[in-house]
Amino acid sequence: MNSTYSDSKLISIVPGNEEIGWRHVRNECENLSDWGYKLLYENLRHSVRTIVLEQTYICKDHKNLFSQFYSKKFSVPSPLTCRLHFCSDQIENVHEVLYFSEQYSDKYLGYSIIRQVSERCIGRTVINPQATNSGISSNFFYMLTEFAVHLHGAKFKVSGFPYTSQDIDVTVCAHSALWSICRYLSERYTLYGEVYPFDLVKMTGTARGRTFPYRGMTYTDYSQILSSFGVYPVIVSVKKHTSLPRADSEELKKVYTYVESGFPVLASFAGHVVALVGHTIDYNRPYTEDSDGFIDSFSFLKQFITIDDNFFPYALLGYDNDPDNYAKVYPGGGYSINSIVTAVCPLPEKAFLPAEKAKQKAMKYFRNFINELEKYSGKPWVTRFFITTNKSFKRRKLENIKSGHDKLDSFIININLPHFVWVMEISSLADYKKGVCIAEIVLDSTASEKDNAVLYMRIGNTLYFNGKEKNISDASKLFPQYTDNLKKE
Repeated sequence: MNSTYSDSKLISIVPGNEEIGWRHVRNECENLSDWGYKLLYENLRHSVRTIVLEQTYICKDHKNLFSQFYSKKFSVPSPLTCRLHFCSDQIENVHEVLYFSEQYSDKYLGYSIIRQVSERCIGRTVINPQATNSGISSNFFYMLTEFAVHLHGAKFKVSGFPYTSQDIDVTVCAHSALWSICRYLSERYTLYGEVYPFDLVKMTGTARGRTFPYRGMTYTDYSQILSSFGVYPVIVSVKKHTSLPRADSEELKKVYTYVESGFPVLASFAGHVVALVGHTIDYNRPYTEDSDGFIDSFSFLKQFITIDDNFFPYALLGYDNDPDNYAKVYPGGGYSINSIVTAVCPLPEKAFLPAEKAKQKAMKYFRNFINELEKYSGKPWVTRFFITTNKSFKRRKLENIKSGHDKLDSFIININLPHFVWVMEISSLADYKKGVCIAEIVLDSTASEKDNAVLYMRIGNTLYFNGKEKNISDASKLFPQYTDNLKKE
């Protein structure tokens, strides 16, 4: 059933006859290219049951590109776009979804801007990962933030990671990945202002010539742009040379640490770049414990979750032998985790202590307390390492207190902490799979390499702070992992 409201149309997608509905979308949305139609249809046909088409929509991102570039062409495309809204429920008419929008809040799967450009027509897009059916029965961990969407006065919300395709004329894959990262950060943190596509073009250095059209970019460009945006990246050389057969796992651990912290990472291959926005975990992967019985949680990494402008959001980047690795279809043999050459990892200004140095300090400290750890569980122990904000960390501790779960957190929320902290959690292997810890250590992210940096350590129901030991006998010996960095689906 199709219905209209002003310039909007509702198109039903009937199970078993999905192609009929999607073909109707294609006919009504003239800007939707073959490439765009295939991308949306193949990835959303099983979850979407209603599409609302706004036939005339002013997109701030496309308007930015139009005013700075497209309006200067001899053949000028339209500055207007259309917008597709995706719902998982059958809806009778547009009035219903507008007047009773609150009833459809959990059925709203996201939206996609369709612009009038050659082939790569998909503009600003935010999709709930549940729409892709990707993480239904697995351990998927995403960076997600909430976006507000207004349709004729009705407000909807969708949690996702922003996506756009390159338009080929003026933006390239690196611009698309950088835009996604910057828009995610500006939406999640009030500290960062919005950046529009052509802003990224103008922020690109000119030492290698004009920046558009068709100008390729390097990790030095990415670093300069992100620094101008207000995040100050660490550049990780995962491979010293592109001819090396495999990535160095120690360097990949650094990349994993930043992803685990909830900071999107730009991963460069030979000739392409994507954003890493989460990961999947396989608890059955083979692991190696060190001489003291510690296992790095990196050992259980199965895939990185990516935003790749050539593919639909949340594609899975696996290792060389992973049959589910989406990038194996690239010409020339495809990409994999092993193919990452350089990673540009954006960090807040006040995160002075590098990940590897902070990790070394935390491990050195814990190794002095192995006997204490053994009182609570046997080996092996899994270490999980990340950076987070004081605000978010204490908010989670307060939630534990309110739930009556952990009395020791009453002391922790009163400890003065810097804006950002490095955290290492330790769990027995069995407890790690359950999402609980037996120990944690918190370090000052503003410390220098020679500073002690340790703010406090907890093992079981004992707190070590300012050289003193505090034991709360009736406090929980196990406590929940911190999970505000990545959302599990």
